[in-house]
Amino acid sequence: MGTLNRCAAAAVLLAAVLAGCTSEEALRHYGTGYLAFEKGNLEAATAEFEKAIQLDDRLAVAHAGLGDVLRQQGNLEKAIEPYKLAIALMPREFSYYYHLGRVFQALERDKDAAQVYEQTVDLNPDFAPVWINLGVVYFRLGDLVKAQARCERAVELAPAHGYAWSNLGAVYDALGDSYRAIAAYQKSIEIDSRQGPVHLNLGTAYLRQGRIDKAIEEFKRAAGLDPNSPIIRKRLAYALSKDKRYGAAIEQLQAALAMDPRDWEGRNSLAAIYMIYYLRHPDIDRLRQQALEEWHASLEMNPEQPQVRRQVAQWSQPLPASAPGAPEKSADEVKKEVESLLKTAPKPKGAEKPAAAETPKAPDKAKTPGKPPVPPPPAGKPAGKPPETSADKPKAP
Repeated sequence: MGTLNRCAAAAVLLAAVLAGCTSEEALRHYGTGYLAFEKGNLEAATAEFEKAIQLDDRLAVAHAGLGDVLRQQGNLEKAIEPYKLAIALMPREFSYYYHLGRVFQALERDKDAAQVYEQTVDLNPDFAPVWINLGVVYFRLGDLVKAQARCERAVELAPAHGYAWSNLGAVYDALGDSYRAIAAYQKSIEIDSRQGPVHLNLGTAYLRQGRIDKAIEEFKRAAGLDPNSPIIRKRLAYALSKDKRYGAAIEQLQAALAMDPRDWEGRNSLAAIYMIYYLRHPDIDRLRQQALEEWHASLEMNPEQPQVRRQVAQWSQPLPASAPGAPEKSADEVKKEVESLLKTAPKPKGAEKPAAAETPKAPDKAKTPGKPPVPPPPAGKPAGKPPETSADKPKAP
């Protein structure tokens, strides 16, 4: 133990020299704060880092340590200044830029995040997490060319990092290259098969290629990993309806609406499937009535839907074919009516948002009164914990 303490003390002195610190007492408080941070005692860590700064305000590692505590606590706005001070004191330390970028990214200040991440790359071009996060922020900024380049560099540096591959897949998806997107998603799943969002994106890519069976298979896997995601249920329902498995599609949409009753678009989808089912079985008028109930509920939540109002008016009465002796509609007529109905059922969107390598959650924003809560995209919640990096913690004394 004595040898270990001497080694730690030597490291502390080296850190002090690098940081321009001349106060051993300040350094001792920093070391104590570091140990408290490691143990999860954030209050004690804050107190020690602040004492270190009071004794020597040129101790960059103490400013960075304070930023780490604030970031860990979710006080993201307050964490910005300590990181900036640390950077001003040690402008060649890449981890300070990286952590500041993570704060900006969590605050959705993506331009600021991209700027400091690029500075991180200049200082340490082989640090894979920053390339992963750069791909994410450029994706969110809509710069797919830069996003692709950063994501491709990320998989070169971290070929065993599942998020690096899934993010590259999401970029290819957004560029309309579903074949390369599928290959990237498959590689991500080979690394970690328990990523619900990646199965969701892979299923969506299959769906766009018309590979319905493969899409259903992936959506079911995603639902098994994240059974409480309404987005996954809705995507699975859409694929099942394309496969003419209407009863199973209805079950999935009902489950999604039980999770998010205010989803008026989901109710339109459910109404459309009820009606498609009804067109094939006009003797079951209950299906038409259920469709009308869902459309009425959707209009209560969002009255500005003229297309839905037209559907309500059109189907307010049962088909004439349901009356004894009435002529049945031709196959072409039924097909046209089905196509019209599908317009009220929103199609699945593209890939969910890429996942950052290590990004803290921002504090919950105040909800707008009267506005129904919208569930976050599932990719905002990575399925697994990414590999830890040395840049995620205060520097050891």
